[in-house]
Amino acid sequence: MSEKGKRDIVGWSDGLLRVLIFTSLVFFSPLAVPDHFPLVTGHWSLVTPHSLEAAVSKGTNEQLETGGTNQGGGVSTSTNLRQQISIGEAISTIRISSPSFRITPGILGASSVATALPVDNLTLIAVTAKTSSLGSEITAATWQTDNDPLFLWDPPVAAPELAGYSYAFDATPDEEVNTTDTSYDVAAETPNTLTDGSHSFSVKAINTLGNAGEPILFEIWIDTTPPQISAYGPTAGALLGGSPIVTATVSDIHSGVDPNASRILVNGSSTAASFDQATGIFTASGVSWNEGSNSLELRMEDLLGNAQTPLLWSVTVDTQPPSGTVVINGDAAMTTNVYVTLTLSASDVTSGLASLLISNEELTGYTEEPFVGTRELWPLTAIRGLQKVFVKFKDKAGNLSSPVSDSIALTLLSPATVITSGPAGFTPAPTATFTFMCPELGCVFSYAFDNEEWSEWSATQTAVTSGLAFGNHYFRVKAAKDVNDEPGIQLDEEDPSPAERTWVVGVAPPVFTIPEGPHIKMWRLE
Repeated sequence: MSEKGKRDIVGWSDGLLRVLIFTSLVFFSPLAVPDHFPLVTGHWSLVTPHSLEAAVSKGTNEQLETGGTNQGGGVSTSTNLRQQISIGEAISTIRISSPSFRITPGILGASSVATALPVDNLTLIAVTAKTSSLGSEITAATWQTDNDPLFLWDPPVAAPELAGYSYAFDATPDEEVNTTDTSYDVAAETPNTLTDGSHSFSVKAINTLGNAGEPILFEIWIDTTPPQISAYGPTAGALLGGSPIVTATVSDIHSGVDPNASRILVNGSSTAASFDQATGIFTASGVSWNEGSNSLELRMEDLLGNAQTPLLWSVTVDTQPPSGTVVINGDAAMTTNVYVTLTLSASDVTSGLASLLISNEELTGYTEEPFVGTRELWPLTAIRGLQKVFVKFKDKAGNLSSPVSDSIALTLLSPATVITSGPAGFTPAPTATFTFMCPELGCVFSYAFDNEEWSEWSATQTAVTSGLAFGNHYFRVKAAKDVNDEPGIQLDEEDPSPAERTWVVGVAPPVFTIPEGPHIKMWRLE
């Protein structure tokens, strides 16, 4: 080094660092140097990439050493000046600054960067959040469960006369200083928690002249609320038959329902359930139910692990139909009355009996009635011969038994009915006269034309009508005989098969077809 260089180094003041390092090491690029810095010259040894030796420049009272390495690190020291810079790891955090400039080297092997900032810069670089001073970092704009976070920020790099900071939630900070600290702890405030949902924390720096920097923002998403169950089925205490399905409608407005952590349990066992994200409905089918009482449980969680208090209830499952018997007229073999008395006996272990279905046909025509032990005045089909009654029993869960039956011989006391005269086929006459009879003495008769009501019982054996319209007509008549000494004609005393006759008022169509000739004109009698 020249003598001029040595004199310059001796002239450095203790209060101001004026060091300019010229090096061809791979760790640094040349830096811009202010004009008023003294120039240090001399002969320097070139440090090769594989060298671990230090390059040294000496003056009369000072010694400047720079070390370099491509892997293990090195040290730059000054004999008299109290500074030491470690080199070798990533050094992006190392900063050399003065009131007028700041030098921040890049990462190892990159170019050094010199940034000049105004002395009144109030811009904050970044704001972060943690669960507590010793807690974990909170990621911005991500659902998490901490609702009393600690916000932290670095002071401006160059901001003389700094007065403090203004902050605000979900709004722009005003021009009033709220704190001189570089942190804000929600847990230490009143209220000491933030509500669930999305919030923004903004902060800016303010100096004593009232000037403020631009606010910086941290967006925090909070979810401490478990999913909500708005509906579920079957309802508590329900009586079920067949193969019931369990459903639950669940919602979570923040992080969302976690279908993998949510459960539907039947009798303590988790069931296979599907989840429809669009409707929020869980469905569990194919459940193995117990006959009788069953316990159900819903456990719902969101994606952050917020769990709803388990919902418990019970239902009764009845899949077995009832059983029973029917007896006609106390198990009598024969009756002359179409009305009979049914004696019914049935049982259902789980839910109990609800109703019964009765019919005179095995497959059709059932009439459902509330269950009773005795059903009086059930009408048989009014035809002589063996008659059957079929009964099905239904329990309160809706299970229906197979039909059971009993039979009885029906002997009718009613006479037969015979039409002896009257119109048939086609007739032009708008009137009709019918005569009829029964083979037995003491018969009475009732008749009806077309859709008319049945006439009163009478011993008259003739029926007459007039003013018939052109078209089809029919006539019915039935005989009866009082044989049971009860006032009036009873159902079992009348002919269950009335005699009938149909005819047409008008002109009969020709029995042959005329293939040729003029059109045939048809008249009808008026």
